[in-house]
Amino acid sequence: MPPTQAESVIKNIIREIGQECATHGEVPSETLVAFMVKAVVLDPSNGFNMDRVLIKSDVQKLIKLCVSRLLDSKNPSLDTIKMQVYFDMNYTNREEFLEEHHRIVESKLGPVTREITDNRACARDELESLYRKIVSYVLLRSGVGSPTDIKIVRETTAALQSVFPQAELGTFLALSKKEKECQLKELSMIVTGIRLFNRDTGKGGEGIEYCRSIIMLIL
Repeated sequence: MPPTQAESVIKNIIREIGQECATHGEVPSETLVAFMVKAVVLDPSNGFNMDRVLIKSDVQKLIKLCVSRLLDSKNPSLDTIKMQVYFDMNYTNREEFLEEHHRIVESKLGPVTREITDNRACARDELESLYRKIVSYVLLRSGVGSPTDIKIVRETTAALQSVFPQAELGTFLALSKKEKECQLKELSMIVTGIRLFNRDTGKGGEGIEYCRSIIMLIL
């Protein structure tokens, strides 16, 4: 059966199941019905052969089984499928949200990243300026605290110095553009981790309000 025809058959089955449930006072979502159809078909005890096209009697049997299970509110398998649907929908939404969040962060970081990776600092004041830009990058990427808040900047600078002292800028400048970008991301995660740890132990974490939300975004 061609893919488009198969999709049409499945949609019709889902629609019929939904209509049948509606006549009994239940209106399941299409997503829930689709999950139930999949569960019923894949259950070996129901005797559906995945290697052949469903005939009319198969379709009728499938609809009957699905309707029966969807209307059986005491069936624990229905609760399991509902949880699967909830997880699938929410996980997808969260994934899409994180992708969009990272896309926005990357677009905002673009100019700052280029200022750092294209930098050819040599003089002391130029190196100090570059280091401050790296601190700003770390704050912007993590989204934890404002780069204009002096207390947050000082704390972030101290955390950065503990893993990447300013004396190592020479080595950093010798890296390729790609290597610099990778190191910046790594430093951002490490420094943010240090600040989160400091907040958790009551020794810092200036400007960090919602640790759980931040960790979820970082992960």
